Amino acid sequence: MEPPPRSGRDIARDVGPIGYALALAARAHRVDLTQRLARLGLHPGQELIVVDLHENPESTQAELVQRMGIEQPTIAKTISRMERSGFVQRTHDESDRRVIRLRLSAQGEQAVEAVRVAWRDAETVVTSGLNGAERRQLVSLLRRIG
Repeated sequence: MEPPPRSGRDIARDVGPIGYALALAARAHRVDLTQRLARLGLHPGQELIVVDLHENPESTQAELVQRMGIEQPTIAKTISRMERSGFVQRTHDESDRRVIRLRLSAQGEQAVEAVRVAWRDAETVVTSGLNGAERRQLVSLLRRIG
């Protein structure tokens, strides 16, 4: 009897086992975190803006782009969505009305701690099969790669 054909996943696992394992781990983390963020009314990536604006209130879009390393059109679209969903507010700068400042709304401020909890909980779930030493070693090894 002929063996079943190998899938692209089988080949990827065999040729690049580290990359394949990293991709699986990243996917597991992303799926868990995405579900947690959805319960808060946020999409992946928006939580980064929530915590950034909490730490850096009254930022401009340009400042946010610089800090986050995300393209300006992406930030602009994300901020518009977050404004519509009630997490972010835009205000004019008091000294220069042409400058738009960004800040969290009350809803956005309330989400800050919930985002941090979501990050911690997603990490806990994804690394549940590791002990403390293994978690520390994993972080150390991944930092050496990245």
